Amino acid sequence: MRLSLLIFSVFLYISLSGCAATRTSVYSASKNAIICSNNPTPELGNIIVLPETAWRSDQKEPEKRNAMFLGELEKVFNSIPCGKARSDNSLQSISNWSEIPDSTLRNMFSAKGVDTIIIIRIEELTPRLEVTFSIPFLWSGKSEADFRVKVISVKSGKTLNDMRVKRVTGGPFNIRPAAWSKTELYEALRSII
Repeated sequence: MRLSLLIFSVFLYISLSGCAATRTSVYSASKNAIICSNNPTPELGNIIVLPETAWRSDQKEPEKRNAMFLGELEKVFNSIPCGKARSDNSLQSISNWSEIPDSTLRNMFSAKGVDTIIIIRIEELTPRLEVTFSIPFLWSGKSEADFRVKVISVKSGKTLNDMRVKRVTGGPFNIRPAAWSKTELYEALRSII
């Protein structure tokens, strides 16, 4: 009985003493890691956000992740400081927007008064757990958001930014639920705006 209580106490102590670190990596083709400052003028005008997904084939609960993705996009892009999200469908529904040529997208949305197109493709929005069966027994948990952003000027056709963003929070002795991944997505989006 004492041994099991001791083991449980050590396990509880380790669980509560785990520390987490956050790392955000931005890989930008234009060497600019922020959407709002890459334009010569600070104003992007009327923006439209085109979300798409590229989930793994074995992705668990893609519908819940789609809802988290759209919810966080709406929160961030309704208050973008360098542009104006129009109230009438500024955030489009999830589709395969990258399959459409940029020129076709520009023609499609220029008639609707859009100045800037922002395509966001989410590739990972998930918790991860890694376990090492060694001495000492170790586990590491993290939540992750991994997505790509492409910003296109409708008038000039120029790609203003094309980047990949990955934000991970976690560390040894962490267990992180899936819902915490949406915080990673929100903070990563805010960091690039």
